[in-house]
Amino acid sequence: MASGKSSRMGVNKLFLDYQGKTFLEHSLSLSSEISFFERILVISPENLHGLKLPKDLKIIQNLEAEKGQSTSVRLGTKAASGGGYLYLTVDQPLLNRTLIESLLPAYSKEAIVFPVDKMLAPCSPIFFGNKFRTELLKVTGKNGGRAVRNRHPEAWHKIQVADPQRLIDIDTPTDYIKLVNQNF
Repeated sequence: MASGKSSRMGVNKLFLDYQGKTFLEHSLSLSSEISFFERILVISPENLHGLKLPKDLKIIQNLEAEKGQSTSVRLGTKAASGGGYLYLTVDQPLLNRTLIESLLPAYSKEAIVFPVDKMLAPCSPIFFGNKFRTELLKVTGKNGGRAVRNRHPEAWHKIQVADPQRLIDIDTPTDYIKLVNQNF
């Protein structure tokens, strides 16, 4: 999901640099390291301009990004054809293959899988089994799939990851400065 407005950051997070890669490059590289059935990038047209993207990536333009994260969730879900959907955001530059793969064993068509932080709060990335497709196609507002997740605690698989610091998302200039200075 790469069509947010980065309003709290004040600059476009997609193109922030961390260790020689933009946040977007990191997310695309990470998703290519794992054997997903398909990879879909939901991105706003203004962010797409001038990008060189992998040929195996399905590109969906989000023309309604200002309506919130739910538009990206709906578009990505509609374009997907697998047995479930893993939603990655670009503002988690510390995510790595090991963390993503630690979630994989819990995936099923009936599951909602997500890592939890030190306080056991839900974090991204989040996986929804195909059972939730119809609901995901109807989400509205800024919160994406949270409403679907919250309606189905019986389907939750909360995963405590080995390094919860990797779950940090970068939303503000202060977050970014801490990241760059490794104060996390």
